[in-house]
Amino acid sequence: MKEITIDLIRHGDVAAGTRLLGKTDAPLSPLGWQQLRSTMSHKTLSWNKIISSPLQRCSAFAEELANTLSLPLELNAQFEEMNFGHWDGQLFADLYAGDDKEKLLQFMHDPISTTPPAGESYNAFELRVMTAWQGLLSALHEQQIQHCLLITHGGVIRTIMSHILGFPSTNLFRLEVPYACISRIKQYEDYPPRLVFHGSEL
Repeated sequence: MKEITIDLIRHGDVAAGTRLLGKTDAPLSPLGWQQLRSTMSHKTLSWNKIISSPLQRCSAFAEELANTLSLPLELNAQFEEMNFGHWDGQLFADLYAGDDKEKLLQFMHDPISTTPPAGESYNAFELRVMTAWQGLLSALHEQQIQHCLLITHGGVIRTIMSHILGFPSTNLFRLEVPYACISRIKQYEDYPPRLVFHGSEL
């Protein structure tokens, strides 16, 4: 029976500070680079391919890692973070002090109930991410790739986990996904994916 393994890693700390970052293309901070590089040091790495969000807080490290390990790299915009519209790129302190505070808190409690102003609805985001995820699983089986690394964002990881573990969108923010967090998912062909570990080291 064919088995594939996908490791998901969230990008590291960003130079923009404590902002709500979705489509805003902020680079990694020096700390972010350190966080990501430290997760890979002194490890036996067996990936066959790297997939990454094209936003630079993911793709810059993905490109470095792909070059270091001589692995193929694919940038996939479907794995970008949610577009938070007018909230995107703003400091959390300003958002919590502004007119949209209650709307933002409602979004955090139940993303389906509230759409960020001029932003992407959670339903649209979820459909985008899960379509890309199912496409990735199918492609890995077809290409006979046994081990893949996906470098992406907190919202993407939470959404994938919610489907694998079967918890509702109201519980999304109960799942902690810190910077450089690593999760591992395995799938046997024709069986649902299963979570091996979350928030651990390789």
